[in-house]
Amino acid sequence: MKTPASQTADKIVAQHNALINARFSFVPLQMRLFIALLSRIRFDDTEFKEHVIPVNELVFERHGGSAYQQIDEMCSDITSFKLYIELLDDNTHKRRRRPKYDYIPLMAKAGYDGELGGVVAAFNPLIMPYLLQLRENGNFTLADLDELRKLKSPSSVRIYWLLKEYADFGQRTITPEQLRFMLDIAENEYPRFSNFKARVLDRAQVELARTDMSFTFELERQNQLVQRIKFLFGYNLAEINQSGERNTENIELIGSIENTQHSEHAISGINNSEPTWTQALRLVGISQRSIKQITKQLENNEYSLEYVDFVLARIGKQHQLGKVKKPAGAVYKALAEKYLLEEYLAIQTAKTTDSVKKHSSAISAKAPAPEEVAFPLREVQEMYNNPGPFLKRQLKGKSFAEHLESIYLSQGFIITPRNGENWLVKTEAIVSPRI
Repeated sequence: MKTPASQTADKIVAQHNALINARFSFVPLQMRLFIALLSRIRFDDTEFKEHVIPVNELVFERHGGSAYQQIDEMCSDITSFKLYIELLDDNTHKRRRRPKYDYIPLMAKAGYDGELGGVVAAFNPLIMPYLLQLRENGNFTLADLDELRKLKSPSSVRIYWLLKEYADFGQRTITPEQLRFMLDIAENEYPRFSNFKARVLDRAQVELARTDMSFTFELERQNQLVQRIKFLFGYNLAEINQSGERNTENIELIGSIENTQHSEHAISGINNSEPTWTQALRLVGISQRSIKQITKQLENNEYSLEYVDFVLARIGKQHQLGKVKKPAGAVYKALAEKYLLEEYLAIQTAKTTDSVKKHSSAISAKAPAPEEVAFPLREVQEMYNNPGPFLKRQLKGKSFAEHLESIYLSQGFIITPRNGENWLVKTEAIVSPRI
């Protein structure tokens, strides 16, 4: 039975936590269809129904023939889409004592119907335990549909749900490998953590700042490698906003905007999203009205974004030492009155002079420290044994040895033992910029 396109969608949606933590990745159109179907599920539904999803609920940017071509391609792809998910007990529909995973097709059908003016789609009955009758079995998470619709990136939607699951705790710690696995991001996609951070974490932080799950994060390192990502949100983030006493990797104390330019470039396609530097100022506690004044000063070229970064770092250190009690007021005054600008310019001039001297003295100049990219061989093997849709297309029947050779060893990685297990390691010299 098809439900009419005019049916009012529920404002609260739910997913079983096993689905939230499953391994899969969507493109934007697929994510919109998924959310649209999710919004039409009632808590008392006992089976999936066919729904008509209007075209204007799926495609915002394009109209005409190109939009319908996009939708047709999306329907073709999503009908063969599979989740790599934790299987629930066949009788109780609860999690097993010994977790077991398998691939489950997401959709029973999806196709465009010109007469109805939308996509006719239905979920696969095999995933009913993850979406229906959740109150009876527990272990599920609720989310506000309006909050989800604020998000543009599929990975941001996934991260939203991953944090929402832990909303009562105010924090969630996860390894980069686990997050890559759940988001189905292949090993050779964003191989450097800095790229992964800019394209996934920073982007999600900007998008989620407009929702009820705004967050910051700390990167826990060992031997210069990121071992864990600690997300902080809810009451933990409120405490940071009030006291500003917690350090984070990219938002040190009050929001470092180091590398702001490349971060903004990475998210330039996001509509109506706040720039990273304004997010940093808001985390300090600066009002929107004051941010508008600072924006005007930047537009008038009274100072650069680098000066904003300098002020944040300087006031942050003073606050840590107890010299500044209210960092928000101190940061705003330093920017509005520009009383640190002369010192900042003097430091920049000194740095430039020093760089020229070092460059001209090849004998005394030291080679830059090499940058290392490393993956546990165990994690790579696990990703190979359980490939998501993206990686599965890349493998094309390759053995693990062939996969290892084509993706890693041929690119300069070597296998080396560390802490009792083998790692794939690649060391690259950082090329100093020319002056």
